[in-house]
Amino acid sequence: MSNIIIKNIPWIKFIPVTAILFAVLVVAACTKKDNEIKGLAYDPPGSTITTDKEITLQTKKTYNFNNTGLHVSNEFEGARLNDFYQVNDSVYTALISPENAPINNSGWYAFKIWADKQQDITLNLSYDEGTHRYIPKISNDGIEWTAFDTTLIEIDTSEKFASLKLSVDQDTLWFSAQELITSSVYERWEDGIAGLPYVDKKIIGVSSEGKSINELIISESANSNDYLIIIGRQHPPEVTGFFALKSFVETITGSSEIAGEFRNRFNVVVIPLVNPDGVDNGHWRHNIHGVDLNRDWVNFNQPEPKAVKDELSKIVSTGGNIIFYIDFHSTQKDVFYILSLESTIDENYTESDNRKAEENYSLMKEWLTNLQNKLPDYNVHIIDTLSKKTSPTFDRWIQKTFNAPAVTYEVGDETNRELIKKVAECAAEELMKLLNDRQHN
Repeated sequence: MSNIIIKNIPWIKFIPVTAILFAVLVVAACTKKDNEIKGLAYDPPGSTITTDKEITLQTKKTYNFNNTGLHVSNEFEGARLNDFYQVNDSVYTALISPENAPINNSGWYAFKIWADKQQDITLNLSYDEGTHRYIPKISNDGIEWTAFDTTLIEIDTSEKFASLKLSVDQDTLWFSAQELITSSVYERWEDGIAGLPYVDKKIIGVSSEGKSINELIISESANSNDYLIIIGRQHPPEVTGFFALKSFVETITGSSEIAGEFRNRFNVVVIPLVNPDGVDNGHWRHNIHGVDLNRDWVNFNQPEPKAVKDELSKIVSTGGNIIFYIDFHSTQKDVFYILSLESTIDENYTESDNRKAEENYSLMKEWLTNLQNKLPDYNVHIIDTLSKKTSPTFDRWIQKTFNAPAVTYEVGDETNRELIKKVAECAAEELMKLLNDRQHN
């Protein structure tokens, strides 16, 4: 066996080459493990693999049952209905399947239903690769929505099944997991905001299906280089996140003295709809290539995250300074996820970078503490993020790339819509106050 001599180490005369190689391999393995891209604890297998994956498109059609005069359709933006069949004279089953699997349990559905004559039916929702999550929302026009009466719903999650009583007639009833907020709704809202003299709208990229990814730039400052970044709707069903984003942005663009001062001191970039293809195709979680976009902020295999990355990198390369970032999402309850201090400092970072990370953490905590004081009857639920340093999420990319405070603002699926608006308005006010005061000092 060959030997290699280790000099200047008095207690070692020689070590076998095989031992040296083994040690090198162990170190390499540990380094690879430490740098391995990690998803979040609730992610299904494969979520961090963001190259294109095969999906199954739903068939868009109208189902007609001549014997009962019932009609059902998924021929509209945001619809999700994979099959619909009759069990007996008054019982029907809607099959709800995701775009691909494995996938997070976000069983989105949306379809229209009507009948030639009034009738009471039992409607079964049967889920493939998931269980019943959303309380149905109903509408007579696809614009104004109300929650379905939960006393008329029976849910069996073990069987991936929900059954409900429904009365239908000649008036079309829209039936959806959440309110339908599709890309055309966003366009109308964005155009309304862009009508303000201090708001510009532009296209920063296109999705895989060629839909525009739009940006709103809010500013009344002639020389500020400081930017607040807001994005939303990486995941298609997360409608309540949009409601919060909408109120948050409308507060910043409002007529209050605080908002006016803020716009004179800071720039705001809003990218409200990152995943238009997933939204318009009624997807549970992914884009048109079957990928979770909030797991593609390392490799940037998908065009939507890449468009956002290129835009923010352009802002910074021309002298911009990202001072805060908020990503709006939805989950089962209201949560503010912030990046834990321990996960944003490192002994290998410079002293100034670690000091900046501490300041970022302090800023996030102060903002949310102020919000809690403003809303004493509301629980501002703060959680140090579930993600790791190597997580491929947008908040981690922002933190690692720009060393900016990053908050993921999660809104509950069934949180009262008026409460969503109130909390978001107050959150915007408190953040503007805080940043205005800090710039004064």
